[in-house]
Amino acid sequence: MNNTTRISARKAVSPARAQRMDSEEFIQLMRRNIWMLLSVAALVMGGTYFYLSRQPPLYSSESAMALTNSEVRISQVDTQLEVYDLTRARVETELDRLRSRNFAEHIAKALNLFDNTIFLPIEEGDPRLGSNERARDVVDKVLGAYELERSGESLVISIRSKANSPELAASIANGVVDSFIETSVNQQVETLERSTEYLRQQVEQTGEDLTIQQMELADFIRENLLDDEELPERLRRERTHIASVLEVMDTRNEGDTAERRRLEADLAKVEEQLGARTRNEMQLSRMERTVDLLGTRYQTMVERLSQLEPQRDQIQPDARQITRAEVPFEPSWPNIPTTMALALPASLVLGFILAMLRSTMNRQIWTGAQAAHVSQLPNLGNLPRIRRRGLFSRDHQPIWFLRRFPRSEYSEAIRSLLTIWSSQDSRDRSPRIAMITSALPNEGKSTVSTSMAAIASLEGQRVLLLDFDTQRGGASRIIANDPRAIRVERLISGDLKVNDAVVPVEGYDGLHLIRFEQNMMLTPQLAAEFARKLMPRLISAYDLIVMDTPPTLGVADAARLGVMADETLVVVRAGKTPERALLNCVERLEDSGIKLAGTVINDIEPHRYRQLNLGGGYGYY
Repeated sequence: MNNTTRISARKAVSPARAQRMDSEEFIQLMRRNIWMLLSVAALVMGGTYFYLSRQPPLYSSESAMALTNSEVRISQVDTQLEVYDLTRARVETELDRLRSRNFAEHIAKALNLFDNTIFLPIEEGDPRLGSNERARDVVDKVLGAYELERSGESLVISIRSKANSPELAASIANGVVDSFIETSVNQQVETLERSTEYLRQQVEQTGEDLTIQQMELADFIRENLLDDEELPERLRRERTHIASVLEVMDTRNEGDTAERRRLEADLAKVEEQLGARTRNEMQLSRMERTVDLLGTRYQTMVERLSQLEPQRDQIQPDARQITRAEVPFEPSWPNIPTTMALALPASLVLGFILAMLRSTMNRQIWTGAQAAHVSQLPNLGNLPRIRRRGLFSRDHQPIWFLRRFPRSEYSEAIRSLLTIWSSQDSRDRSPRIAMITSALPNEGKSTVSTSMAAIASLEGQRVLLLDFDTQRGGASRIIANDPRAIRVERLISGDLKVNDAVVPVEGYDGLHLIRFEQNMMLTPQLAAEFARKLMPRLISAYDLIVMDTPPTLGVADAARLGVMADETLVVVRAGKTPERALLNCVERLEDSGIKLAGTVINDIEPHRYRQLNLGGGYGYY
């Protein structure tokens, strides 16, 4: 895969891995964050225990009541008790009533909780007994002291209560049921009494109206002589007689006499009396119908009243208690064993979430597969961490360690790295100049440089280590013989011979070091002159040249020196190098035209190194 293809593939793949986490990665995630997981679990468990141990005990009790499947109400039409089926809306209404403040206040009054300092202790600054604020706080606590539960369409309502006293817990659970039954009966009695009182008032009013109408009827009959049933007949006979006399007088031509005028007046009077009689009889009929209607209404109300009054003793409550709450023996809260058992898996889940969040927010390179995925380069080696020595856990020097333990896991890993790297182009020729760099400082590039040079020297090669790390001089400090530093300009100009600049490494035949001055400005012209004038002589004198350079993302020296190397190795420190840093490092080197051989994972924990089968199992150190 050439550089252009690799860059395209790298841009197509985000640094954040698109692959799913497999079981091995999950285990490694747990291993990397084991102390955080244990710390989170310890904090959660400790905080939970601390919280629970300081909680006042709460006792729970439960009662249950069954609503009747019908309800009795006063009919607004005929003022009678009627039975109606209990609907779902009615049940929900009753549940809302059970949760209302008025109902909670009724419970508090029934149980004398307003003055109960056990139910609601009085602390400094709390409202005094008898105050409105105290009453409001008591009602609030009563509302929070019980819960209602209904299963599906069942008419059974369970009441679970909690209190800091076992007796109070049972009293509240039973008090809810008792209060509901009492209030339902009282409401029906109150409704019945209102209806009865209304009927009494209507009976009295209707009776008074009936009496008045009857008296008015009697007075009307008396005043208009309606009790004289023969009066109309006498008036009709008198009218007929007068009419007959007037007809006789007409035949005699007695038209305008005083007698005729008297008779005509008498006839008109009789006619008027007959008309008045007729009108009075019609009025009498209307008055009699009114009296009859009032009498019927009065009788009906009396009958309804006589039916309603005995029903007061037959009123049934809207519910019946089917389970009575008993006084609990043990508190339901805090349940320390159960809560701690639940807190343990919860704390582990929380720790895992934090570990995932930490891994997501700060993605670091841990494995060679991860480095290969990010960089699109092969991973050539996995180097275990060198275990510290002595009472004070001092670090081993790689130069000393490789010579002291030639068959250790670290020695074998370096030897394997050197073999794989040198055999990549074996069909043409083995690379002779290797540049070792990293993305960031403290990733172990100087350790890898000196180790590769030392192993090659132990295998009989003539090796030159060029310490171009002008910022820290890592390779020179690892060799620890304080070689003198030289200026590149003196070598290029010929003021200083190469043989005079080379320093042999103690204990290694064929391993030489050239240390350059720190804070040296390595310009492109200076690097080009060094490659043109000195590199041919160095290549002819040595089998392998290892160049230790500053970090790629720190200064530009690595990009300028890389053109002199046959291939470049990028060192990645396990668990420290961010994916983004590795990606930027590889892209910068490839943009500079440097040939990259691959990556090297450094500082892998020994137990993880063995677990992943990255090396032999027979190493000793």
